[in-house]
Amino acid sequence: MIDARKLTIGASVIGIAALLFFANSWMAPPSDRQQDMGLVTTYPWQIDVFPDGLSRVFGITLGKTTLSTVQTGFRDVGDIRLFISPSNRASVEVFFKSVALNGIRGKVVLLLDPGQETMAAMLERGTRIRFVSGGGKKVNLHPEDRAQLRLTPVSAITYLPSADLDAAVIQQRFGEPEKRIPEQEQKGVVHWLYPHLGLDIALNDNGKEVFQYVVPREFERLLEGF
Repeated sequence: MIDARKLTIGASVIGIAALLFFANSWMAPPSDRQQDMGLVTTYPWQIDVFPDGLSRVFGITLGKTTLSTVQTGFRDVGDIRLFISPSNRASVEVFFKSVALNGIRGKVVLLLDPGQETMAAMLERGTRIRFVSGGGKKVNLHPEDRAQLRLTPVSAITYLPSADLDAAVIQQRFGEPEKRIPEQEQKGVVHWLYPHLGLDIALNDNGKEVFQYVVPREFERLLEGF
């Protein structure tokens, strides 16, 4: 299961040209042409927060936009899996290995919440169950359940950019965080928290950064485990 509070990605070797491209994409302001095309809203730092406490990022309104809509926009169905935690808590995640957002490439994991009763029924119909590290289980879902999940809204997003970012770039794009909380179990990881945006950015001195977006009015759930 993807856990954005603890997840770290080992550093990978990329070419100098690619590194400069990613860095410039993060640091340079959007061009007029991109703004005219309406593409600016797909940048990771472009987060719209609405009066009802919902938010939109990557064109996804958390709590409203369905998986089917995202699959169409990403032109990828993703890898849908049901996970059972060691404490027997179920969750559904959809993993997209490579998504290009205005030329900024990264991995995206969507969290779906069809309800515990529904996920319990999906577990019963699962076609294959495998144990994962930590004592949890990973379940391959029945095709009918995968089809039904396409109508389920996205409740949270984890984003893992290909670029290895530093604190200066993060602060330039997102501003000063409300809090900085060091990761207890992973040395070198500090969480920058933006409650008003529903955003937790895990900065990693020894690897890649991890962004987790939730509905701002539900931000307190990101603090569980700190």
